[in-house]
Amino acid sequence: MLDRKKIKWIRVIGLCFLLLALACNENSTDKHIQKDLPGENNTAKLTDMGNEQWRIGNYQEALSYFTRAYKMAKASNDQKETATLLNNLGLVHWRLENNTAAMECYTEAAVMAEKNGMKRLLGLTHTNRALILKEQRDFKAAFNQNNKAIDIFKELGESRELAIAYNNQGQIYRFSEAFPPALKFYLLSLEECKKINYLEGMATAYQNLSTVYAKQGNKVKALWAGHKCLKLSYQVKSKVRISEGLRELSRNYDLFNVQDSALYYYKKHYDAEKEIMEANQSNLLSQYQANLGMEVKNLRITNLQNEKKIANTRFMLIAVSVIIALLIAAFFIYRYLSVIKFRKSQLELQLQNSLQLIQIKEEELKTYIIDLTHKNNIINRLQYPEREITEPDYDINDLLEQKILTDDGWDKFKLRFEAIYPDFFNRIRASGIPVSEAEIRVLVLMRLQLNATDMANVLGISPQSVRTCKMRLKKKLITNDYESVEQYLQFIIS
Repeated sequence: MLDRKKIKWIRVIGLCFLLLALACNENSTDKHIQKDLPGENNTAKLTDMGNEQWRIGNYQEALSYFTRAYKMAKASNDQKETATLLNNLGLVHWRLENNTAAMECYTEAAVMAEKNGMKRLLGLTHTNRALILKEQRDFKAAFNQNNKAIDIFKELGESRELAIAYNNQGQIYRFSEAFPPALKFYLLSLEECKKINYLEGMATAYQNLSTVYAKQGNKVKALWAGHKCLKLSYQVKSKVRISEGLRELSRNYDLFNVQDSALYYYKKHYDAEKEIMEANQSNLLSQYQANLGMEVKNLRITNLQNEKKIANTRFMLIAVSVIIALLIAAFFIYRYLSVIKFRKSQLELQLQNSLQLIQIKEEELKTYIIDLTHKNNIINRLQYPEREITEPDYDINDLLEQKILTDDGWDKFKLRFEAIYPDFFNRIRASGIPVSEAEIRVLVLMRLQLNATDMANVLGISPQSVRTCKMRLKKKLITNDYESVEQYLQFIIS
């Protein structure tokens, strides 16, 4: 893992070298780019470039392109284009967690959209403001904005935007913990998505429905909605939606204590998130390579014009920059490796302390069990004074130290255990439940309060085998009106 991180550092350093080489020609490059773009299409191209950066999650670059496009649109007095760009700027500020700037952009865009009859854009600004107000927990203002958006989209007959607005309304209710109305608006969003076969919107609606049903404790509907969300996500081939659908199912199965399924979907969610991260890194690298290629092209054109004047200066600048960058990179790599080494030593120390603590706790548990056994014998003497209580030659500590690897070993262990707890096996037989010998061993070790790992060590098997045996026993007990193995064990020892 350390080698892979070193490789990433080397790649980053290489990219820094190229960017430093381009820095000396930044002004001439910008002029060349502006000269290369036709004047009447500058705003449109900058907007497209901003949208591309937004799509790959490079929000700072998107902000730069949208700002330049906005200034050009405003200078040309194109109010419709200016309003659209203001809304885009608001979205970027929102992603950058600058809600104040985002609200200012949305508000100004709304004024211009209303003035120029851009109803759809006006509705979008209401929806976007509602999202920010929801995050700020100003639910009253959020409802006010979102209701305006719903009215506009109803009037325009825009099912897709109306579905999104309904979904946002449900989100506001859910954040305010009003689950019945939240459920209502999620269902309305789902109906609008079905009208236009908007599969991704349907997947989102089912995910939100699953969350609300889970909050209400409706296991069947929560899992049904979660599986519908995942199925639609696979249909639209949206990696993000698939990841969120898997996470929703994992969370709900965990909520309803179905641990095997929860773990299964969590592993698939982890794989999906890893795939998304790798894809995003690949897209970012492609984008950087594309940008770098354009910069290199412009640099070559400029170099042809100024080669005789700046060749020597550029060489010196690049050489000095490379040396400085290498020194800085070496410093940070050394510091990074030192931090890793320090953290490793800290973790080893914590592990050693944890092992010592576990050993101490095990000794305390053994002492507690021995004391409890002696107290039980004293109680028996007080309750039945006429009965002669014989002290066994073995104690709990001997049992805990014994290994059960053969049938002969089990028979010896069973005799020692029965001497300490004489009625244990009789109570099992009296219950009338067909418990196998392997399951009796698990019950015996549970009586000694051992966990699955300790049981596995005593029996010489894997912890998974212990859990499997316990699950089989649980299925038998459920058919005999016992909810768990622990409840059955409590019946035996009571």
